[in-house]
Amino acid sequence: MNSSTEALESPATPGRNKTAKILFAVVTVIAVAALAAAVFFGYGWGNALLSQKPTADTRDAALTGAQQAAVNLNTVDAAQIDQSFDNMKSSITGDLMLNDLEQTRSGITDQVRQSGAKSEAEVLHGTLTELSTDENTATALVVIATTTTWPDRVERSKLTMRLAMEEVDGVWKTNKVDPIGSRISLDNPNTNPVVPTDPGGPADPNAADPSAEATPAPQPDTGGN
Repeated sequence: MNSSTEALESPATPGRNKTAKILFAVVTVIAVAALAAAVFFGYGWGNALLSQKPTADTRDAALTGAQQAAVNLNTVDAAQIDQSFDNMKSSITGDLMLNDLEQTRSGITDQVRQSGAKSEAEVLHGTLTELSTDENTATALVVIATTTTWPDRVERSKLTMRLAMEEVDGVWKTNKVDPIGSRISLDNPNTNPVVPTDPGGPADPNAADPSAEATPAPQPDTGGN
């Protein structure tokens, strides 16, 4: 009886072993495939991160430089006029910008130095519109708010600027600045745009808007044919 039972069970043993080996092989293949996928995608993700990081760092540095330039160019303290111009100079590059700054600096009078005027700027918003990592150049739009204080009053305004940026010895500086539109008064937003003035004196309410096109003066009638 026992011998008959053993005879019936023994043929099934090789089949179970074969099935187990097949399952083990399948599990091994799946594990190897999963490992390979993890390595491949892990490498791809890491490679993408490493290749994009320099571009992201460059973008951040260019935008930071543009925002700092916008602040420096709109921050002036009559009591520390030389320091104000030094800060401006640190954010600009190119002969045109540097020459214009020096001409403005040389035209500052003692009256301006003693006026007590002070203008401070802060960034409201900034973004890069162009970036070339090959040429290390960029273009940025920066919106700033300025607070100008005289001994007898305070005026706040908003200005949007377009700045052309380039990297100079590891520092992003601007070589061209264009205002977008006119200054907008933050104290009286429904009034006419604020016309920029020198720190030494008040704005003339009757002054013409410099952004308007000038009308040619009529030529005198000489009486000739």
